[in-house]
Amino acid sequence: MLYLSGVTLNLISMLGFIMVLGMMVDDAIIIGENITYHMEKGLKPLNAAVKGTMELVGPVTTTVATTIVAFLPMLFMSGIIGKFIVAIPLVVILMLFLSLLESFFILPSHVAHIANPHKQVKERAWIVAMENGYAKLLKIAIKLRWLTVILSIAMLAGTVWLAKNHMSFQLFPPAGVDQYVLRVTAPSGITLEQMQKQLLRVDQKVRESINPKYLEATIITTGQIALDAGDPLTQRGSRYGQIRVLYTPAVSRPAHDAMDDMHSLAKTIPPLFPSLKIAFTEIKGGPPTGRPLEVEISSNDSAVGEAAARNLIAFLEQVDGVTSVESGLQRGDDELHIVLDRSLAAYTGVNLATAANHLRAAVDGLVVSTLRRGTEEVDVTIHFPDFGKKQLEQINKLEIPNQHGGMVPLSKIARFEEFPGYSTIRHKAGIRVVTVTANIDTDRLTSVEINRIVQEKEAQWLDGENGKVTVNYGGEEEKNQESVRDLMFSFVFAIIGIFFILAIQFNSLGYPLIVLLAIPFGTIGIVVSFYLHDLLWKPMPLSFFALMGMVALSGVVVNSALVLLVFVQRAIERGVAWREAIIQAGRRRLRAVILTAATTVLGLLPTAYGWGGMDPFVSPMALALSSGLAFATVITLLAIPAILAVSFDLRQLFRILFRKKRTPDDSPVTRN
Repeated sequence: MLYLSGVTLNLISMLGFIMVLGMMVDDAIIIGENITYHMEKGLKPLNAAVKGTMELVGPVTTTVATTIVAFLPMLFMSGIIGKFIVAIPLVVILMLFLSLLESFFILPSHVAHIANPHKQVKERAWIVAMENGYAKLLKIAIKLRWLTVILSIAMLAGTVWLAKNHMSFQLFPPAGVDQYVLRVTAPSGITLEQMQKQLLRVDQKVRESINPKYLEATIITTGQIALDAGDPLTQRGSRYGQIRVLYTPAVSRPAHDAMDDMHSLAKTIPPLFPSLKIAFTEIKGGPPTGRPLEVEISSNDSAVGEAAARNLIAFLEQVDGVTSVESGLQRGDDELHIVLDRSLAAYTGVNLATAANHLRAAVDGLVVSTLRRGTEEVDVTIHFPDFGKKQLEQINKLEIPNQHGGMVPLSKIARFEEFPGYSTIRHKAGIRVVTVTANIDTDRLTSVEINRIVQEKEAQWLDGENGKVTVNYGGEEEKNQESVRDLMFSFVFAIIGIFFILAIQFNSLGYPLIVLLAIPFGTIGIVVSFYLHDLLWKPMPLSFFALMGMVALSGVVVNSALVLLVFVQRAIERGVAWREAIIQAGRRRLRAVILTAATTVLGLLPTAYGWGGMDPFVSPMALALSSGLAFATVITLLAIPAILAVSFDLRQLFRILFRKKRTPDDSPVTRN
């Protein structure tokens, strides 16, 4: 299936395998535990396998379906990030579907075949003690159900406050950076050969400053500066060059941070080459998202746009945490403007078109013939000898034929003006665009914060020219908004899909709503774990992959609550009082709930905390999913039963308020 879909075995697809490792055994654990329960009650292995499986065909199918629905929208995420992560939902959905088939058709057969039909399976004493202890705790939670629910809501509100005021968001944090770029600019007039020699000197100093066992390679590019194919500040010309420094993978050097080297080199390298302008930019992992701040300033009046860009540059240079500022106003080679005097040209009989054609031939050469080599055509061009080295001298001596058959020196009918030129001039829809970018120290500032600061002060740096200038924010901020928007759509789609699946399973609207309440409570574990990670170990901001883990959690976290409430519903339908039904279902499902949560959490913890090798690129997703599920399990065992008990209280209260016939205390949740 992966082969047919074009997905290869890589970091992202392997992350999908790691994520699903714990989930794919959940349905097998639920069915296997139920078969064991019936064998403990005296049934023969074959009968127990059949009964234990058939009892849970609906609930287990629903648990797998809810998880698949949570991952399904990720297949349709747009943009480069959607293409980047498509392997994760594909792997998870495929593996879950196969695990469901195994649980229904292979697992029961194995249990019936392996179990000894002549040996009575006995309950373990420690499991019985654990179930008894949980039953006592559950009775307290049900007795104090309103207090339990209020405390749960208070914890959720506190978590929202903590996330809003003490945590940051970065689309792809710079942790684990294994490459960065030195952008080198030389004075005007330098040739490519001279620039190459300068870059080799800088490269040698860089190599001498880095431990060889961490350095993988350096790549020198002469004549261009471009971080990637879509870099809005691409510079081309003989005075530009870059050195890309590549390190060994971060997992092979856990005690060494490439960013420390970059910050050290940024202080020591530029003073060694005073004639060169050297700037540093880290290359973060993940899909290309641009720089932390990218502002596009466009205006029909180029002078107004350039003035706004310079004001923004001056403002950014005063912001604490901004490490470097670049713009499309980078000086290029000087430009020579040749202004013809029309009256003198007419007096001397020089046609303006003739003058322009001769000037173009002098600068670019003149194609006089074309040679054919097989299927390839090669132009034959003639031009002045040594024109590149003696450009101004040759133009000064250039003569233009007039209408009288004579030759008129260009210098007699034109004046030469030199102006500073730009290395690149960008337009969109015919309108001049100036791009201003900034890099930041992520220990002091995030991309979200720097974009907010610039937007809040927009009126200040536009200096009253708001009506003449159009401002567009791109780069990481644009990708932030796009990714969050897509993930929120995925989350809403998953919630709606999960609700309808649960409604079909329960044939009710009340039970699905209670099951879905496990999702927001699961986010408590995510926020608390990330906060403690920052506080006690090292910074790990909420990121794109952490949000992906949150979306995935919405499908996984409902599984335990779903099976628990299925047993509660069945007991109530048999006439059991609701309090007793909740306690019986809790005792019955405790073992399965703990096992399913433990397998998923323990399967993700090595990835989350880097046991055996840390990958900071994917660990946030594993941490979000594992910590959220661990906390949601506690919620499932205590808060969900309390919420269910409160729902019975509210139902009874509503019946009294609307003067309807009062139902017995043991009636089920309102059904459609």
